[in-house]
Amino acid sequence: MEKVSIIVPIYNIAKYLERCVLSLVEQTYSCIEILLVDDCSTDGSLAIAEALEAVHSNKCRVIRCEKHGGAARARNIGMEAAYGKWLIFVDGDDWVTPDYVETLYNTAQKDGADIVMSGFYYYYASGKCVEVSTFGDLTTDSPHREKVALCDAGPTARLFRASLFFDNHIAFPEDIWRAEDIATIIPISTMTDKISFVPRSMYYYFQRSNSLSNRNLKNADISFFPKMVLRMIELARPGFEKELEFRAVSELLYGMVTVMLRSGRTAKDLREHIDWFNGRFPHWRENAYIRRLPKCKQIFISFAAKKRYWISRALIFAWDTKQRLSFKKVEAKEE
Repeated sequence: MEKVSIIVPIYNIAKYLERCVLSLVEQTYSCIEILLVDDCSTDGSLAIAEALEAVHSNKCRVIRCEKHGGAARARNIGMEAAYGKWLIFVDGDDWVTPDYVETLYNTAQKDGADIVMSGFYYYYASGKCVEVSTFGDLTTDSPHREKVALCDAGPTARLFRASLFFDNHIAFPEDIWRAEDIATIIPISTMTDKISFVPRSMYYYFQRSNSLSNRNLKNADISFFPKMVLRMIELARPGFEKELEFRAVSELLYGMVTVMLRSGRTAKDLREHIDWFNGRFPHWRENAYIRRLPKCKQIFISFAAKKRYWISRALIFAWDTKQRLSFKKVEAKEE
């Protein structure tokens, strides 16, 4: 059995941390180390991590960051301290099924894979659980290029051969405050064509209304979007130009424009961004992967590219209204 290092970044999640760690301690695959990387928490998370380490010292190891640096820095510190030949990333407020590690590892051995992905659940405080696939309708036998273009880019719900990071000198960028995963996981995916899928969900992604991914970005610095995309292109291996271009379309014509509209950026700011994007990716409209997007995203991208912002704003308003109604139920449950 080869050791699997499970890296858990921790920052102010005292309410949820024990549930996460116990789900890892109780794994059916025993050759694991659980690295609890505390990013200078202020809510008692460190004390909980240390208590868990004391009880499960054969599996848990607490690492204390000298200064707060974000999830990317915590993951990098975890990787530097890891002894395993395989890496798994689990967020400290999430949890996994008891056979999570065993299933991913056995699939990697069976297929000779360097990355193994599973589906996951969005789990809400209300008890609602929604199954999500990180790879859509793709299968292990699908073309590798489609996996690079279409798979979810998060670091969770998957197993990585550690040498992919170390041999290629890939780390999570610490100067990008959000979506840094895309600048890491997509390049890593181009470093191997051995990616397998487990067609079931084993990872529970806890949805908190105050989590980073659910915060209002009004007035926030959104320069991370182009920085993240350009870093992704810089680090990826040559030969994936269309796949990376599609990722750029998804992030910069859908993701960034959405945030710009939500945060009240001016029409001038939007025009400048669209003009920059068209100059950097002049042939993006010919990208065949765009047809693989959900129809609503295709429509949004089309209107955004044509600078018809009032229609784009209406689409966002409808989506946000739906989200607010959903999270009202979540917040009521949390209180």
